[in-house]
Amino acid sequence: MTPHAKQSGFTLLELMIVVVIVGVLAAVAVPAFSSYVKRARASEATDFLSEIRQRQESYRSEFGQYCAVSGTSFGTYTPGTLAANGRAQSWPASTANWDQLGARPDGQIYFQYASISGLPGTSPPGGLGYDGSDFWFVSQAIGDLDGDGTEVTFESYSAGNQIWCSQAKGWE
Repeated sequence: MTPHAKQSGFTLLELMIVVVIVGVLAAVAVPAFSSYVKRARASEATDFLSEIRQRQESYRSEFGQYCAVSGTSFGTYTPGTLAANGRAQSWPASTANWDQLGARPDGQIYFQYASISGLPGTSPPGGLGYDGSDFWFVSQAIGDLDGDGTEVTFESYSAGNQIWCSQAKGWE
C-alpha cells in the first residue's frame, strides 16, 4: 500500500474565516470612502467660492463695485439641473458675466454657482446683518454630493472671509 498523499486546498472553515474578514473590512472601508468622496467634492465648492471672492475684490478695486454675475437675486434653484445624481458636469459654455469676472472652475463641476451683488443702500437676501453702507456680494454653491437627493449649500459673503455651509442631513 502506498501512503496517502497530502491533499492541498482550503477547508470550509478557512474559507468562511476569510469571507468574514473581507466582510468586516468592507463594512469599515465603504463608509470611510464615501465620506472621503463627499469631502473631496465639497472642496470644489470651497475652492471656487474662494476664487470668486478674490475675483470680486479685484473687480471692485478696478471698477469701484462688485460684479453682478447673477444679477441681484439668486432665482430658483431646480434640483437635478446640475450634477444630477452626484455626477460631475461641464461648466456651461455661455458664461458672459462669469467671464467678465474672470472666474471659471477647473474641469468638471458638482455644484451650481451664483454670485449676486448690490449697491450701498440695498440689502442682500436675508439682510445678513448688513447696515447698507457699502457695496456687497453674496456667492453661493448648491449641489448634491452623492446623488441621494439631499442638497448642500455653501455661501460666501463680502462682509467676511468665512464660507458658510448648510448642515444638510447626513453631512459630516
